[in-house]
Amino acid sequence: MTTRRDVMMGGAALAAASAMPAFAQGLSPLGTSKTALSHYLRRHAKENGGRIDGVKVVDYVHGLGGGGAQLALPPDTDVKALRARLDKYGMFIQGDVDLLTRHMNDLPAFEKQLRLYKDLGADAVRAVCFVGRRYVTFKTLQEYKDWKVTATRALDACLPVAEKVGIPLAMENHKDRTIDEEVEVLQKYSSEHLGATVDFGNNIAMCDDPMDVIVKLAPYAKTTHMKDMAVAKTSDGFLLSEVLFGDGFLDIPAMWAVLKKANPALKPVHEMITRDPLPIPVLTDQYWATWPDRGGVFLARTLRMVEANQSKKPLPTISDLDADAQLQVEQSNNIKCFEWGAKALA
Repeated sequence: MTTRRDVMMGGAALAAASAMPAFAQGLSPLGTSKTALSHYLRRHAKENGGRIDGVKVVDYVHGLGGGGAQLALPPDTDVKALRARLDKYGMFIQGDVDLLTRHMNDLPAFEKQLRLYKDLGADAVRAVCFVGRRYVTFKTLQEYKDWKVTATRALDACLPVAEKVGIPLAMENHKDRTIDEEVEVLQKYSSEHLGATVDFGNNIAMCDDPMDVIVKLAPYAKTTHMKDMAVAKTSDGFLLSEVLFGDGFLDIPAMWAVLKKANPALKPVHEMITRDPLPIPVLTDQYWATWPDRGGVFLARTLRMVEANQSKKPLPTISDLDADAQLQVEQSNNIKCFEWGAKALA
């Protein structure tokens, strides 16, 4: 019998993977995010004239053993065909939107996109108001304040559309706000159609405690970006890396238990991004430019955490690999995440 580990990327195997049956014990309850499929999706889009074919992507995720997918789908997606494929496999789907790219300026198109996800049976749409890293993108406090104004306008425009359609936006803690700033936004709108995509690791880069993030976002949790994290000291701060479940220092079972207690219907989605570690330059002046009043306790606590949890092995890197090899590593990572989910989340 062919197992998930037999499905390796390269040449004809890339196409064959979509037809690969899930392994014997059934699908993992764990779904995957689009970012955990980034190498595959780039290849897929290139081979499909720049277009994402939802049916083919779901076939691929199913072939790896995944129980669901969180995807940004094109407006002309064949909803009937994709819904039939999801039902056949017993998989879930969730949407993915960037509120600042075009949606706030084209609300009819945004409504159409949300209705597409609702017709597919999605229970949430992951949403971001920022793509980047606060401590890199914004050089001054004023630049960050200007972004906050734009992000508020986007939520003001888009949330009523989500409420009209009847599907919740799940705003991710996306290296844009500290955890207390994130909760402040959620409390401000206080809408059942605005919740959280709870990312387990992002706010480590913001000098927030990872379990504190989970506890504070739990009441708003609509979906997740579940991941384990590893760290290593550098001269100007530390490196932060997504790693396979069990290879990092986060207490994933405890974190998931908090979220599941708050929302028993919550579906687990992983975001094991296959990439090089990210530098977090907390010992530079530029890092602190957008939060001049944030106390030194956050820095001290974070540096202690890094010191106590330094990875005992080198953090994974892929930049020295060619595109095919990077894709193969990503596929292996997804398979291992799904296998972990089948055991840990069953």
